[in-house]
Amino acid sequence: MTRATRYKIGSGFAPFSPCAERFVVGGYRDPMSLEQQIGLATRVEGLRGVGLDYPYQFGDGDIERVRRLLSASGFEFCTLEIGLYPDRKWKLGTFTAPDPGIRREAIEMCKRGLEVAADLGAADVLLWPGQDGFDYPFQVDYDECWRALVEGIGEVAAHRPEVKVAIEYKPKEPRANIFVRNAGTLLYLINSIGLPNVGATIDFGHSLVAGENAAEAAVLLAREGKLFQVHVNDNYRDWDHDLIVGAVSLWETVEFCYWILKSGYEGWYVIDVYPYREDGLAALQQCVRNWEKVLDMAGTLTRTNIAEAMSNADAVSSVRTLWDTLLP
Repeated sequence: MTRATRYKIGSGFAPFSPCAERFVVGGYRDPMSLEQQIGLATRVEGLRGVGLDYPYQFGDGDIERVRRLLSASGFEFCTLEIGLYPDRKWKLGTFTAPDPGIRREAIEMCKRGLEVAADLGAADVLLWPGQDGFDYPFQVDYDECWRALVEGIGEVAAHRPEVKVAIEYKPKEPRANIFVRNAGTLLYLINSIGLPNVGATIDFGHSLVAGENAAEAAVLLAREGKLFQVHVNDNYRDWDHDLIVGAVSLWETVEFCYWILKSGYEGWYVIDVYPYREDGLAALQQCVRNWEKVLDMAGTLTRTNIAEAMSNADAVSSVRTLWDTLLP
């Protein structure tokens, strides 16, 4: 039995993780088991789905254990993320690693992940090739690396054509420069692969750090029919802080949501925050409440004259409508 909620809002379990960073490598809280994390998540009102990391949250590979946990919780399985970054063996890349053995290991791990996703009924598989990039000039062969990205991800996606593969972009961290760094670059990759089950994840915070207008980036992805997954959080545009939804960039968040709704998007909204110093449960609950409110606000705007104001490039009317409608 699934959880009755107004919107398709999901989350991974970063809020219930130790939240480690390079200054406090042990994290700011004690680790929890998957059972404990799911138990806490069931206390979040409005949360319908959960995402899991493969293979790291699957322990000894006991798929049936995970199936039982999901079933008992009532959560839908909104995404399965492949662990392409949190291991030292990936330090020089996954799909673009100079060692062909490492590249093959990454590809085969992703294939197994697609099989698990199909078995457990995940809505899609999330690929974030965060270790595929470079830190120095003349460090890598760009032509060879892009060939490897296209061929490697293409091989993975072709393994289970019925499973949607959502690729996420980000300009930096953990590498100084990540190959798949913005919406345009991601669209180039998707079009080069040319498979119908390969699409995009847009992370609001990643788009801000990339110097994009997140709403415009979402429109570009949606125009190509490739907007597969949406992540929501916030930051100050200088780094991927993964702050509480709407805490900093409220108007941009509302615009982002407005255009996603206008695109006809029907997929999941995945909370992607990293509350180092905050109570994880409280932070996640606030994110869900804020995103529900942003969805309500954006829906209200679709019933105003703001579209007419935008068609006339009338900024004054747009600002007036925002304030009169949302802050009466």
